[in-house]
Amino acid sequence: MVTAVDSQKLHTTPEILQLMSDSKLGYEIKELDKPILCKDYSDKLNKHDCYRVSTDSSIETFANTLNDQSLPLFNKAESFFQSNPDSALFYYKLALNADPKLFFVMTYIGQIYENKSDLVNAIEWYKKAISKNYIDYMAHWFLADAYDATGNLEKALDEIVIAQILNRNNDRIKGSMNRILKKANKSTEEWYFNPQIKIIKKSEESISVATDEKWIGYGMVKALWEFEPGYKESMGIKNKEHSTLEDKECLVALFATLENSKANIDNDPQLRILKEAVNKNFINEYIFYEILLPEKPIIAYQLFEDAILKIKDYILTVRNK
Repeated sequence: MVTAVDSQKLHTTPEILQLMSDSKLGYEIKELDKPILCKDYSDKLNKHDCYRVSTDSSIETFANTLNDQSLPLFNKAESFFQSNPDSALFYYKLALNADPKLFFVMTYIGQIYENKSDLVNAIEWYKKAISKNYIDYMAHWFLADAYDATGNLEKALDEIVIAQILNRNNDRIKGSMNRILKKANKSTEEWYFNPQIKIIKKSEESISVATDEKWIGYGMVKALWEFEPGYKESMGIKNKEHSTLEDKECLVALFATLENSKANIDNDPQLRILKEAVNKNFINEYIFYEILLPEKPIIAYQLFEDAILKIKDYILTVRNK
């Protein structure tokens, strides 16, 4: 479970150092002997298998299911998808009439129209699918391509970025996104957040923190969150929960290190973009898009629409400006 907390006071660098000094644990800070390789997130993908219902205060997701009436009609449509689009369209619409909650079928109907070069109807059906199920990343993705084909680059950008947020590690969506970004003269720089720290519990009383000099503040704070007894609880977080407060405190300490050292970060996009995100008040969006969603892309399905749109703004104005 991930919780978002903004009200708790973050510790300053001197306070972090004092906490380590006063601890019953011994913290050893040393230089990292070799760079940390970036994780491979290519197998961490969301599936097109659910829809969600949201209110002002809650979000629930449900699996896509076919009832006895819609299943044979849907299967018939699938059998015709490649060979006979008109028949596929007919049976998809019958399946949807049999069960109006098959929102994903609206996306497939849009695909049929797009394959028939009827972009007006394709766009209409993709928008219907999104209005019923905002987390349908395929509908956003295909809508972006349809907008691009009609010359509406601004709307294409918005939709492809939302699709990317909803399925963070999907390479095919990345390909479409980079193509549309290039058309808009925006950056297509590829990178993942990759902290240069290695924290090891050497014994019950000893913690080793190996870090690159730019990442020393991040490493110290991360060590406290992982190993210091009672630290999480003192920050208002239950033991087994992960809070964005942890990521924020680590990033603020990292930012302070960079500011104090005046390190050259021009060739390190994760640090360069972090600095701009902090200065432009996008730190929460940086946390979600760069840290949480690569590891657990399913988190996107629990974000309210306004939070997703704020991440989109971060991407288009800071990350891929």
